[in-house]
Amino acid sequence: MYIFRMTIVLMLLSGMLVQCKGNEGSKAIATVTDSLGKQAGRDTLIEAIPQPLSGIVFDSTAITGFLKTYPEFKSFANDIQVFYRNRSYNYAWFDQEGLTDPANMLLNKIQQETIDGIAVKAPYPDSLQNMFHTGDFTERPEHRKPDAYAELMLTGQYLLLAKKVWAGAYSKNLETIGWNVPRKKLSYYELLEKSMDAKNVHDIENEILNPEYLALRAALKKYQELEKQAPGSVSIGKLRKSLRPGDTSSVLPKVRQRLNLFGYLDEPNGGIEYDAALVPAVNRYKKSVGLKQDSLVTNEMLAALSIPVKKRIEQILVNLERFRWMPNHSKSDEFIFVNIPGYKLRYFENGKQVWDCNVVVGKTMNKTVIFSGMMQYVVMSPYWYVPQSIIQKEVKPGMKRNPNYLASHHMEWNGGNVRQTPGPHNSLGRVKFIFPNANNIYLHDTPSKSLFDKDARAFSHGCVRVSKPRDLALRILRNDPNWPPEKIDAAMAGTTEKTATLKKKIPVVIAYFTAFVESDGDVNFRDDVYQRDARLLKLISE
Repeated sequence: MYIFRMTIVLMLLSGMLVQCKGNEGSKAIATVTDSLGKQAGRDTLIEAIPQPLSGIVFDSTAITGFLKTYPEFKSFANDIQVFYRNRSYNYAWFDQEGLTDPANMLLNKIQQETIDGIAVKAPYPDSLQNMFHTGDFTERPEHRKPDAYAELMLTGQYLLLAKKVWAGAYSKNLETIGWNVPRKKLSYYELLEKSMDAKNVHDIENEILNPEYLALRAALKKYQELEKQAPGSVSIGKLRKSLRPGDTSSVLPKVRQRLNLFGYLDEPNGGIEYDAALVPAVNRYKKSVGLKQDSLVTNEMLAALSIPVKKRIEQILVNLERFRWMPNHSKSDEFIFVNIPGYKLRYFENGKQVWDCNVVVGKTMNKTVIFSGMMQYVVMSPYWYVPQSIIQKEVKPGMKRNPNYLASHHMEWNGGNVRQTPGPHNSLGRVKFIFPNANNIYLHDTPSKSLFDKDARAFSHGCVRVSKPRDLALRILRNDPNWPPEKIDAAMAGTTEKTATLKKKIPVVIAYFTAFVESDGDVNFRDDVYQRDARLLKLISE
């Protein structure tokens, strides 16, 4: 899944301009953009046109006066000062003939209702009208004289719009909504300089936005068109039992129509028989909504197909916003990404996914925290140090009922706390993966293997259970000569805790995305297991 290529390398989150110079050159990204009509990365703020300095300057003191008059731009005061100082206070949006083409493009943009799904509400609309026209902004005044406040108004509008579209419409502290992955940092004066000088604004977007964002943005356009074809709600019905190939049912004509609408089936017409031609479309669709590809038409599949297109659009809008927060680290050399609603761990090397496995995450009452850290240790045959919350809620009540509770659960007292001894009975299984954090969250094995076969896998107390822990340990330690596979196996099979300290820390991000585009080009949707989407949709719509 492309979504995970943008994982954070924490050292790059210290406030520097994102430098990743992401591109869409890989075959995988090309697959996504091609499959979505080559729309990704094509709806920019303005088309940049290389231009020399105008040769027309304004008094630098105008900036101070402008910011006093229009205080909504004060957050960009330093960026504006640096931008114009670097160009010796030459006008950027005016030349000898008046407003430049990029200026008119920008004025046209800020008249739009939305850009990338974000509502465009330009501040100071009356001043904009007075400064540039009493009518349509897009009509170029051929002999308009440069005006310092008009120049600065365009710069301020551009910066506000760039911040919304490229950094996020929700501008408050993300921790207040439970998102503890640091937001990407942008240097807006540098973005403005690049926008003025770039041969193509798409190059800038490819640098600061994730390929996943561009692909999902294209999906938004696709679904907005689909809503015109199928507005409102749809009810496919319910089944008494799941349908297998060869079965017949009156719901199948509606199933065909919906699969055709979403692009999974070429021919929408057909009878009530579940024929062989329908099987690939069923499995492909089920994969896109996180259901088993078992060729069965189930009530879960019908429920997903019945979700109105409008709701899917809202889901895309919310996840576009989350992508805006994330730095573009498509060329990070190694990182691990866990998507909570996707119940999936992805391992990336040099910007490409090389491995994945299913995971179990925290149940609704014990939500897995959204955050990032640096993996430092692999602990084999680990003790499980039982959290105080579990001691109070489970262990102590169990001890009251059964005096042998600790022994029967392979537990022991340890300095006033309780721990479970290493071995196959241990709740952490044979290995755990530690990235120190205040939330006490880590990745680990589990003896409860059957849970990985379920479609929805929110069962843990908050940590992330890994379905293929041995494979993950081998991959993490593959370059450490002190830990060959046979030594890892022996340590995992033992009863004594052993720790491997990583020579190079590995970034880990645990995030929350309910809509994303897979490497096959299909838009994927997942259930909002922690009920976070509706609140964020409201916040970015205000």
